[in-house]
Amino acid sequence: MTKKEKTILLLTNIFDKLLHFLPGNILVKILLTITSPLLKKRCLNKEYPSKKIGEDIFYMTRALLYTILRIKIPFSTRKIFVNALFQKDKWHNIKKEWRKKYGEGPPGFLVISPTKACNLRCYGCYANAFKESDKLKKEIFERIIKEAISLWGVRFFVISGGEPLMYKDKGEDFLDIVAKFKETLFLFFTNGLLIDEKKAERMAKLGNVTPAISVEGFKETTDKRRGEGTFDKILKVMKILKENKVPFGISLTATRDNCEEILSDEFIDFFFFKMGCAYAWLFHYMPIGRDCEPSLMPTPKQRIWMWQKSWEIIKKKKIIIADFWNHGTVSYGCIAGGREGGYFHINWHGDCAPCVFFPYATTNIIEIYNKGGNLNDIIFTPFFQAIRLWQKEYGFLAGGKMNGDWLRPCPIRDHFLIAKKIIKQHNAYPIDYAPQIIDQKNYTEKMREYDEKLKKLTSPIWQEKYNPH
Repeated sequence: MTKKEKTILLLTNIFDKLLHFLPGNILVKILLTITSPLLKKRCLNKEYPSKKIGEDIFYMTRALLYTILRIKIPFSTRKIFVNALFQKDKWHNIKKEWRKKYGEGPPGFLVISPTKACNLRCYGCYANAFKESDKLKKEIFERIIKEAISLWGVRFFVISGGEPLMYKDKGEDFLDIVAKFKETLFLFFTNGLLIDEKKAERMAKLGNVTPAISVEGFKETTDKRRGEGTFDKILKVMKILKENKVPFGISLTATRDNCEEILSDEFIDFFFFKMGCAYAWLFHYMPIGRDCEPSLMPTPKQRIWMWQKSWEIIKKKKIIIADFWNHGTVSYGCIAGGREGGYFHINWHGDCAPCVFFPYATTNIIEIYNKGGNLNDIIFTPFFQAIRLWQKEYGFLAGGKMNGDWLRPCPIRDHFLIAKKIIKQHNAYPIDYAPQIIDQKNYTEKMREYDEKLKKLTSPIWQEKYNPH
């Protein structure tokens, strides 16, 4: 456990004890006023390659701490969240032994998409067409979770889709699966429309699940892509979740058309301080699904603006916005391919991809199980190892050396030609929702051009603000 994690765990434990004597809002102000300098001192140490990276980690950690203390959830739920994010010693021992054996730590979490089924038909989404067979069998779904816990000490799972709430196999649904792993935290991406009072009560009783509800912007923008009336339905769902004290967040996909809207003060204040959102996942549109179009990506200039604006929000409003493309300094770059502390993705057919946004595979977990293997066999495939080798050369676990620009951390988005080379070298196949475009000349050229323009904008920032001198 790092010094940062120990500090957070100590502070939240103190908070829970004092909560019995002081009103929560007063206690939050007192506790954070006293402890913020200590937290900053812990983050600005030699553990990080540069002072600026330490500052980014401090501001994100402080926002996380404010969120844990700010959201109104039962003590039992908060305890599950803290234990899952900052794990107990027995789970750290598993990671310690793994690191000792293999020279690097195991993944920190796993993304599973157990079903392709969805109740919406959003433009450009890969879940527009699905069959009954497009799902993991319950036994496979549960085995994946059990193995990640026992082999790697994982206590955090992200469930995607399709729509997770449409998953059902052998009479059990997604929440039935969640109920079997009470010490484990599940975050699931959802359109929210299947959440009613009964489901909210189930989630509140479980205490180990949090929905991230997809929105495209305000009413006009959301309804345009997700269907008329969707936005108002989402607000009703958020009200139900808030009343039942179920922590929830929002999932945002930034395009060149909506990026300024979803990072506006009006939008952020509405969802966080009026509707009660706890966090936001900010994904950049990736041209990988049905009807993919590279021109929909935020432009390089917009991406720089998003980097500036998102950090402004995190610092001033003290709320969590996680942007994998712009916040690579917090994660030490790309976290795909089963990297230490990172993850990989398993879809409804069992295909194992380095990342949701890197939809290529060389292995299938069902086939591995049929041959007597386990999750570890995925980690050590040459395909995943090649991605982790690139990550290390780019700066992760490179003895404090930062050889790459962590403002451009994504191999398939920011270094497309490198990703394409790895895909071709290892004969990786596109999984279900990935179009056959890797060899299309026009697509490759658009991605290459984007990467070059982005590099010209981020490199000076990286050299000036982050690279140690």
